[in-house]
Amino acid sequence: MVRKNLDILQKEETELIYKLSDSLLEKNFNASNTVIISVSSDYSCIVGQFLRHSLSDQGEICDGFSIDVPYPDQQWDSTYYYELETLINLYRYKFNSKKILLVEAGVIRGSNYKFVIEYLKNNLHITQDIYTLALYENTGSKFKSDFVGEFYDDETQDLTFWWERYNKHWENK
Repeated sequence: MVRKNLDILQKEETELIYKLSDSLLEKNFNASNTVIISVSSDYSCIVGQFLRHSLSDQGEICDGFSIDVPYPDQQWDSTYYYELETLINLYRYKFNSKKILLVEAGVIRGSNYKFVIEYLKNNLHITQDIYTLALYENTGSKFKSDFVGEFYDDETQDLTFWWERYNKHWENK
């Protein structure tokens, strides 16, 4: 089966981030009580940065940073473990009784979310509440995010953002 491109235009992306921002604010997520971690910095930093500013509280922008995760044709290895552990330990002071909000532009299977959450809890002994947000989430994802902008079907649609360029790591996912 050939999948059709699901082309996400800049306007659509922005509108969906606003919608999610409003949902987060309604649920009392803001800079005073939330740290945002953009998972997969090359794909999710736009969402993370936008939300960091949207959740500003009394002139303070929401704390946050990004982590890189393996592409579908890669595995979690010592490099990714090292980077994840180093970044979390570097920024751990920002957590200080705050909720952790993991954000991704697109969740296909959810395996990176599942891995990061388990690693934070089991290896780094993070005890804060961890929430997840997906701008777009595959209906077939085994992982279900707490906040989802829109659902799509990865079986028939190839999620493609306006800013994306060819990336060889997606060829045989």
